[in-house]
Amino acid sequence: MQKKTQEILDELVEKKLITKEEDLTAGAKTNFIFDYMIQNHAYLLGNDIDTVLPESMFKKGNTFHKLIIKYGPLFLKNPQIIENRYTLIKDDDKVFPNRSRASLKEEVKLPEEPTIFIANHHFKDDVLATLLAAKRRAFILFGSLPQFYGTVDGILALENGVALVDRKVHESKHASVPKGRYILDHGMDLIIFPEAVWNKKPSGQMLDFYSGFYRTAKKEDGSFSPVVSMVHYIKNTHKKGKDNPIHTIIDDPVYFEGKDYKQEIEMIRETMLTWQYKLMEKYGQTTRKELLDGYSNPTEAWEDELRKRVATADKYDIEIETSADKTNPLDPLSVWEPIANVEITPQNASNIVEAKKLVKELKTNDFQHRF
Repeated sequence: MQKKTQEILDELVEKKLITKEEDLTAGAKTNFIFDYMIQNHAYLLGNDIDTVLPESMFKKGNTFHKLIIKYGPLFLKNPQIIENRYTLIKDDDKVFPNRSRASLKEEVKLPEEPTIFIANHHFKDDVLATLLAAKRRAFILFGSLPQFYGTVDGILALENGVALVDRKVHESKHASVPKGRYILDHGMDLIIFPEAVWNKKPSGQMLDFYSGFYRTAKKEDGSFSPVVSMVHYIKNTHKKGKDNPIHTIIDDPVYFEGKDYKQEIEMIRETMLTWQYKLMEKYGQTTRKELLDGYSNPTEAWEDELRKRVATADKYDIEIETSADKTNPLDPLSVWEPIANVEITPQNASNIVEAKKLVKELKTNDFQHRF
């Protein structure tokens, strides 16, 4: 790391724009890309919108975006297939009871106005796959800072258009909504991953959504910018090759009504989950024997899957990846762990012992916060 780079990092910590330099390095050894990006683009970590989103950023990226659309597929580790929604549900007309099958047969018509694209988040190329599926130039709300400052992916994202958020800094998280609205107000689309981190749970195909995309979509007059959801499914997230494609669903634009934000967020999440399950039904079929081949139990098999998936990331911030998902207050571990830590007495000994066993099992299977 160059001396000038270290000085800038120290200044960022002093100004509380990052908590420590590991926010940007993930504890890994840095390279010339990191020196270049920090020395030229550390200002993007600020929260002053006019500074971090200058007019030049909106003007310069159009030509580069055309290059992404043309050559981006060459950089995907797996080919991408844009799925026909109708073929996935043609044999089941009860999938979406409030939507006609005829409407799903029609091609999705994207709004002409600035749009928020939201997508599920669980493999290395999901950002590029979302850009390619949208086809329109969309700024990326980028929270993987070690990847941004330490890899070529960050340089490409910068050229396309980006707004950064340090998920360890409250002011940075708070500023992400006005940054997003500013981008929309400038006539540009926006890409947000509302799960925030990769979903690493063996069951439950998507994490709970943060509300940031919803608050960003809401305009000052009470109306909403359109939200278009995308669902990516890839059978083996760590396996390269043509026989393991990325299947992508692009759904119809949604305009929220603002009546019950939790209900509306869950509505769009449930819709995305439905598409995810339909893709799994068609492309993810396998047998328990195949899944456990070479493993002694399901836990061992899933741990190996996650290790391989994590290894595909150029820079992986384990601290943020194991802590930045939306907390579920009803999570069993949060309920049982306080019980397991109660002082043992002759009266409660058997119950506390059982609670400790349960907590140990829950922690072993809490893959989301282990990897």
